[in-house]
Amino acid sequence: MFRKSCLILLLSTFYFLLSASSVHAQFGKNNVRYGQLDKVYPSFRFDIRHNLDTEDPRQMEYLRQVVDNLERARDWMGGPAVFNHNIEKRIPVFFYKTHTDMESSNLVGGFLPEGVGAFVESERRRMVLKADFSKPLGRAIGVHELVHEFQFDIYNPNLLQRNVIPRLPNGWYEGCAEFIAGLYDPHTRDDIRRREQRMYASNPRLLPTWLGLNAGSANPYTMWSMIPEFLEEKFSFGTEFCVEPLKNDVRLGEFVYDKVKGELGNPDVNSERFDQQHRHYWGTEKGYEVARINSSKPYDENDYFKGRTVTPYGHPYPMFSPILSADGREIAAFSIQDNGVALIRYLISQEGGYLSKEDREKIKDKNLLSQFSNSSLIKNLTPQLPPVPWEYIVVQGLETWPFNGFDAAWSHDGKKIAFFARINRDHALVIIDAETGKIIRKIEFEDPEFRLDQAFSPSFNADDCWIYFSAAKNIQRDIYAVSICDPHIGRMIQVTDDERFDTAPSVSSDGSKIVYVGSDDDFQHLFLYDVRRGEIEQLTFGSFNDSSPSWSDDGTTIVYTSEENGLVWKINTLDLATLTVKQWPELMGGAYTPMFARRTMDTVYYVTFRDDDQFQDQIYFNFEVFEAKLKKPVRQYTVAKKEAGSFVFNPNRDLFRINLDSNQLLNPKKPPEDWACGGGNIQVGVNTYYGMFGQSYFGCSNILETKHHRGLVALYGNFRLIDYSYVNQEKRTTWVWGIHQYQLPLYYQFYDAVHRYPRQNILNNTWMKELSLDLFTQYPLDKFNRWELFSKLGHRSYNVFGYDTADLDAGILDEADDVFTDQDVQLFKFMKNSNGSNLSFGAAYVRDTVLFSGNTWGPFHGNAFRAQVEFAPPLGEEFQGFTSVNVSARTYRHLGSSSLLAGRVEVMTSTRANGDFILLCGPDRLRGCEYGSIVGNQIGYVSGELRFPVPWTYVLGTPVRGFLFGDAAYTGFNDERFSVRKIKTYGFGFQYFIPLIGLPAQSVWNRENGKWNPTFYITLHW
Repeated sequence: MFRKSCLILLLSTFYFLLSASSVHAQFGKNNVRYGQLDKVYPSFRFDIRHNLDTEDPRQMEYLRQVVDNLERARDWMGGPAVFNHNIEKRIPVFFYKTHTDMESSNLVGGFLPEGVGAFVESERRRMVLKADFSKPLGRAIGVHELVHEFQFDIYNPNLLQRNVIPRLPNGWYEGCAEFIAGLYDPHTRDDIRRREQRMYASNPRLLPTWLGLNAGSANPYTMWSMIPEFLEEKFSFGTEFCVEPLKNDVRLGEFVYDKVKGELGNPDVNSERFDQQHRHYWGTEKGYEVARINSSKPYDENDYFKGRTVTPYGHPYPMFSPILSADGREIAAFSIQDNGVALIRYLISQEGGYLSKEDREKIKDKNLLSQFSNSSLIKNLTPQLPPVPWEYIVVQGLETWPFNGFDAAWSHDGKKIAFFARINRDHALVIIDAETGKIIRKIEFEDPEFRLDQAFSPSFNADDCWIYFSAAKNIQRDIYAVSICDPHIGRMIQVTDDERFDTAPSVSSDGSKIVYVGSDDDFQHLFLYDVRRGEIEQLTFGSFNDSSPSWSDDGTTIVYTSEENGLVWKINTLDLATLTVKQWPELMGGAYTPMFARRTMDTVYYVTFRDDDQFQDQIYFNFEVFEAKLKKPVRQYTVAKKEAGSFVFNPNRDLFRINLDSNQLLNPKKPPEDWACGGGNIQVGVNTYYGMFGQSYFGCSNILETKHHRGLVALYGNFRLIDYSYVNQEKRTTWVWGIHQYQLPLYYQFYDAVHRYPRQNILNNTWMKELSLDLFTQYPLDKFNRWELFSKLGHRSYNVFGYDTADLDAGILDEADDVFTDQDVQLFKFMKNSNGSNLSFGAAYVRDTVLFSGNTWGPFHGNAFRAQVEFAPPLGEEFQGFTSVNVSARTYRHLGSSSLLAGRVEVMTSTRANGDFILLCGPDRLRGCEYGSIVGNQIGYVSGELRFPVPWTYVLGTPVRGFLFGDAAYTGFNDERFSVRKIKTYGFGFQYFIPLIGLPAQSVWNRENGKWNPTFYITLHW
């Protein structure tokens, strides 16, 4: 019996998956494919699929650089210096113009944080890259992913080996990839990896132990990569540490033990000796611990500056990209609020801060008091929850990689704030009322002439009618401007047109000049654009990076950050008249996005990264806004103008240049599909219970995962499940066609792991037989809205108690009214009338904006809606006609971070029986009544829930959540004399995970006849 139950559960799962694959009757968000990789460039050992215009010299050069970087790095990496290994296969590379294209690839599925710069998937070893980065960062990311290709080629563990019994920790793969890539092409910016390493290394108590690293409790890109660097510098085997464990069946701790003859011990057994030397190396030998002790603190007063925090008191969250109000009294910055990343506004506290008790009692205005007490009131200007009106706000360091510049701008009249947010395809400009947060305008850059990607760093011009910003067009990043005033709202102009990866524009107060950051080969420096003359002048030079410039009010001085002299971001000021640079003290956590206070050039507001921020009794890492009153620079010099061009020479990369094959470019070939097929579970046999049986499945997909063939065959006695479908997702519109034959007990669709069979006598003794040809297509309007169209040509028949329903009369059931209920009779008639063939056509509109959260174990906030109409014309005696309408809506409203209200409405109606019905009384609808005891094809259902965490409750370490619910429904069948049934239930329950096996479960009590009746389900909330 247990074997039979398991088989039924397995086959019912197969049926559910096949039914779900038809897509309609489902919610869900969309993968909007804005483009496709329709070209391929085969280099020596890579097949690079792309959608670049190789007739454009700049795009062709970018492709050449990608080929050159990967081929050169593969030569070096495969040689004796690193892996000493040759990858025999050609490596497929998917190279996308921008994040949006990469995100919409079928390898990703439509949603991917912008912080993911690239990846390699291990099954077919496809490398995915995007062109959103500066030249040195793009190279470093590509080399990092190439390390993964070697790792997978040498040792590619299966799912069990990697996640259940891993020989090599997951963090080791990323840390070693970062270390090896750094040997070839190190990051040139401090805020990419190096800052976090320095901060941890400067405080040995914070550096993760070997045990912590292996447990996955630290950032693998930064903390794990410090291990091979330490081993290389101290013992000359960091590279071996990242290679030999791949080639030999050896644990990392044992490998370390043997390489240094026990000097570090075996850290897998006892890591104390290893951890001590690791901490000593970074803290003492590299000098970070001493540097931390001796470095200036942002709250210091010394010979160089006087500092204080201007972060709101009691605000524990990081602050990014602060901007100053027109009157200089307030700051707006990006931080974390209940709705996630948000733009907040607050008054700057005044220096000094003490008020006598008498004075405090005189001041009644809390806003005024906050200026003195540093307990500023925070106003959230963007309280909306995504995805309406945006999917996320663009903030460097929170949502995206660090570029340069400020992520918001405050207008000169103080009335507007501008920032970028992800809306539809890409970043859109959002302008809000600075006082209320009301959205004034949203501008998406979709004009064919100015279809821009990855817009950053807005800056108002002098009259607040134009906003300058950085954006990419066909890979090349330049400075643009857009009009936000009548009569030219949305008008665009391109300000720069060069290959310098221009970012971070800042307009002077009189609007005559724009300072911005441009690439000078491998480094980023300041450039000045004269608006009137259209001339560009380079301001800074050298083998270091500059970032985030802004102006003094009088337009004579620029404040910015620079990595010059120490590779840590420091505040610099530049006098434009004399080209005098003043460098201010270095902070251990660096300085970011500085700006002058109003009407001064000796007071600067900026962000720094601290390891000693405090909230209540917690001391932790955080980004905070500080003020510095500048006194005396630590260094001062005059810029020496010289020929542009500074890069890090790498003989493995720079001695030779790989050029593209012009013949391939002039005679492009259609990319091959490169199909890969798989299958399994092929069984054929016979036994005394089922007779002949067989089972198999297969699937084939092309290299881009845009075309799929899928099939399944399962035969057990009279049971028959044969299904084939073809899916095409090459373009924005998805097409699916399929053919299937089902012959199975009807209750397989409703089999429950706990309650097993529905309490329906007719349903449990009915077999369904169906043969159909299906066509389905969907067009996504955006990620959250879509249209669906479908058609089905099929024949369906039912067999009850071994008899064809077409040969039976319902009167037989009426005569046995002591055995069959009214609903049994209704269901029998429904099935009898559903016999026959249909040619149906349908359409549906679907909207889904539901956010999910681990705190609520499912939906957190948002709405889901689906409206579907299906029509089948009557075509002779065999083809029956009907019209059906299905509407389903759900809403979720969060109450804090862990509780929510949930509501649900469903309506289903049809002009006649067509085989579609809904089963009530179960974990999904109408809880508490006898499982599956109510059924109908005329349904109205409504449900409401309050879901909340239950404090101090755990089931073997797993928290418990509670809920209160109320359900109501009416149900019946069309064209029946029986009255409509109306049911109401209410009660409470608990959601938890069953210990050891980990299945989600609910214990529910509903009120019935004055009693509380318990029911148990294995399910999650809808």
